[in-house]
Order: sequence, then structure tokens, then C-alpha cells
Amino acid sequence: MIVLIIKIMDSYDVVIVGAGPADLNCARVLAEAKKKVLVLEKNEVVGPKVCAGGLLGHDLEYLKLPDELLDSKFNKEIVHSPFDTDIIKLNYDFIYTVDRKNLGQWLLKRAQTAGAEVRIKSKVTKIENGYVVVNDSEKIGFKTLVGADGSNSFVRLHLGLSKELQLIGIQYIIPTNKYKDIEFFFDSKLFHSWYAWIFPHKGYVSIGCGCDPKKFSSKKIMANFKKWLEINKIDVSKGRYESFPINADYKGYQFKNVFLVGDAAGLASIWTGEGIYQALISGEEVAKVILDKKCVPAKLNDVIKHKKLHNRIVKILELSGPVRRAEYELMLLLFKSKKMDEKFIDLIA
Repeated sequence: MIVLIIKIMDSYDVVIVGAGPADLNCARVLAEAKKKVLVLEKNEVVGPKVCAGGLLGHDLEYLKLPDELLDSKFNKEIVHSPFDTDIIKLNYDFIYTVDRKNLGQWLLKRAQTAGAEVRIKSKVTKIENGYVVVNDSEKIGFKTLVGADGSNSFVRLHLGLSKELQLIGIQYIIPTNKYKDIEFFFDSKLFHSWYAWIFPHKGYVSIGCGCDPKKFSSKKIMANFKKWLEINKIDVSKGRYESFPINADYKGYQFKNVFLVGDAAGLASIWTGEGIYQALISGEEVAKVILDKKCVPAKLNDVIKHKKLHNRIVKILELSGPVRRAEYELMLLLFKSKKMDEKFIDLIA
């Protein structure tokens, strides 16, 4: 007979499951307020995540990232449809690429400097009232629990919350400096209401697409992506294939003494797929709510409001049917006006 010995450790004010941008930002704010904080990360390294690695201007304004952390800066993006191409160009940089491991390590250092404890290779396997079990062997108590463990969140599952607006992203990471511009490709026949992208990084490029698997099956998304690669004569033979879910199904962030942030909360945009900014803001704002129950999380409320706007845009695109292709052509026509360029950037950000 095998006897499982569970080691009981002391309790923390806040236990945070996951060590992504939301988690580490939350941990930093709480630790700066002298709370006893523990971050549990199941992976061996903090930071790496499968995503395209794009940041918008509000990310940089919020984080004040040092330049050396950025792979590339862009003051323009090229937007394609099946019949037209246009360039959105501003007088300042507004879109960037970053290596997620480097970003994660930078956020980790800030959290640890503030006094947060971070443990790697620590997978939460059970959640009960007032404690979590880690690696089936450690029992750790908490007053407050924060789920920041990504699209397939164990904490979200524990709360019994479903996921309905799940996007799928697929990409190839190709070692090359060939591509110099951020590019987006809208083709409703191939990607329905979403798009394909080219994101140049330092020494490599992310080339991928996103779509809702309820609109196209995963098999069809992959077939359409291969077709798009052939049309654009893109060689991915030396690339590393990756796929990743994007949880955009927001159902709230507070459930008594359990909170959800970032992808675990479903705060990513259902339209653009962006999630880093939402993660950062939700991490900080939830920390403030934990510290002060009367706190009104204004920044998080703005994120949720903007997310609802993106939900409406996608709903319109989904209901447009065959008209959707014409809507994309009209969008590119509007981009001929520089005034519309800035309005579009404000809309997606």
C-alpha cells in the first residue's frame, strides 16, 4: 500500500497560481504593500509563452520597458486584404515586438525585488477551502487565492467556470532577419473574422494566424493557413510550429476570496487576440482590490469596457456573412486617410 505524505507548510496572505505578466504584476504590488505573497509556477523557467509577442503603445507607456528588452519598434504596419494593401503610418512608434522570456524575467526580477516569493516547478494539483496542494505533496494555506494560470486555468476550472469564446492561434517561429515590417492579412474566406500576421523579432519572425474554432474547425484553420502561406510564397520549412489557445470568455474577476486575472479571467481581446496589457492591468488592479475592499478598479473597468466593444465588433463581423469581405475592403479604403489611421490604433489598443 502506498501512503501519500503531504507536507503542511505555513500560510500566506496571497497565493498566486502562475507566473505570467498578470501574476508577477499582482505579486509586485502586494509585496510592496508588505503582504506575504507566494507565486507558484509549474514550469521550470518563468517567462516563455507561445504567442506572437506583440506589444502596443499602451503596454510600453504602462511598463516603461527599457529599450534593450524590445526586439523591434515600428511606426507603421502594413495591412492587406485580397484586393488591396495599405500602410498605417504615424509620426511615432506605436507597435513593438518582445521576447516573452525576456519580458517574463524582467517582471520576475521586479516582483522578487519587492519581496514576493516565487517557486518554479510547483504545480497546483488541488484547491480546497483555504489551501492548495502543490505537486501532490505540499499543502499551502492562503487567505486569498489568485488564478493567473493562463487560458486553461486550473483555478478557473476549480470555480466551475466554462470557456466559450476560445480562440486558436497557430504560428511558425522562423530564424531569419528577412522580414522588416509588421503585417496583417485580412481574408474572410481563410480566417473568417480574424487575420494572419507577420511579426519580426530580433533574429526571428513569428508568422501565424488566429481564428475561432467554432467558425472553422482546427483542421480547416490549418489547411487555410497552409494555403495562405503558399499564396504569399512563405517558406516555413526551417520554422518551429506552435499553437496556443486564447481565452476571451470573461465571466468576472472576483469570486469571494478567489480572483482571476489575465487569460485565466478571459480578458484577452476576442478581436485582436491581445492579452498582455489586459494581464498587466488586471494583475495590478486585483492587487489593489485585495489590499482595499472599497477600491474601485478604474483601469480594469476600462479594460472590460474596451473588451465589450471588441466583442460587439466581432459579433458584427460574424453576422455580416458574405458582406464581411466588402467590410475589410472598406476598412482599407478608410486607411487612405491619416486621420483614420490614428482612430484605428485607438480602437485596437
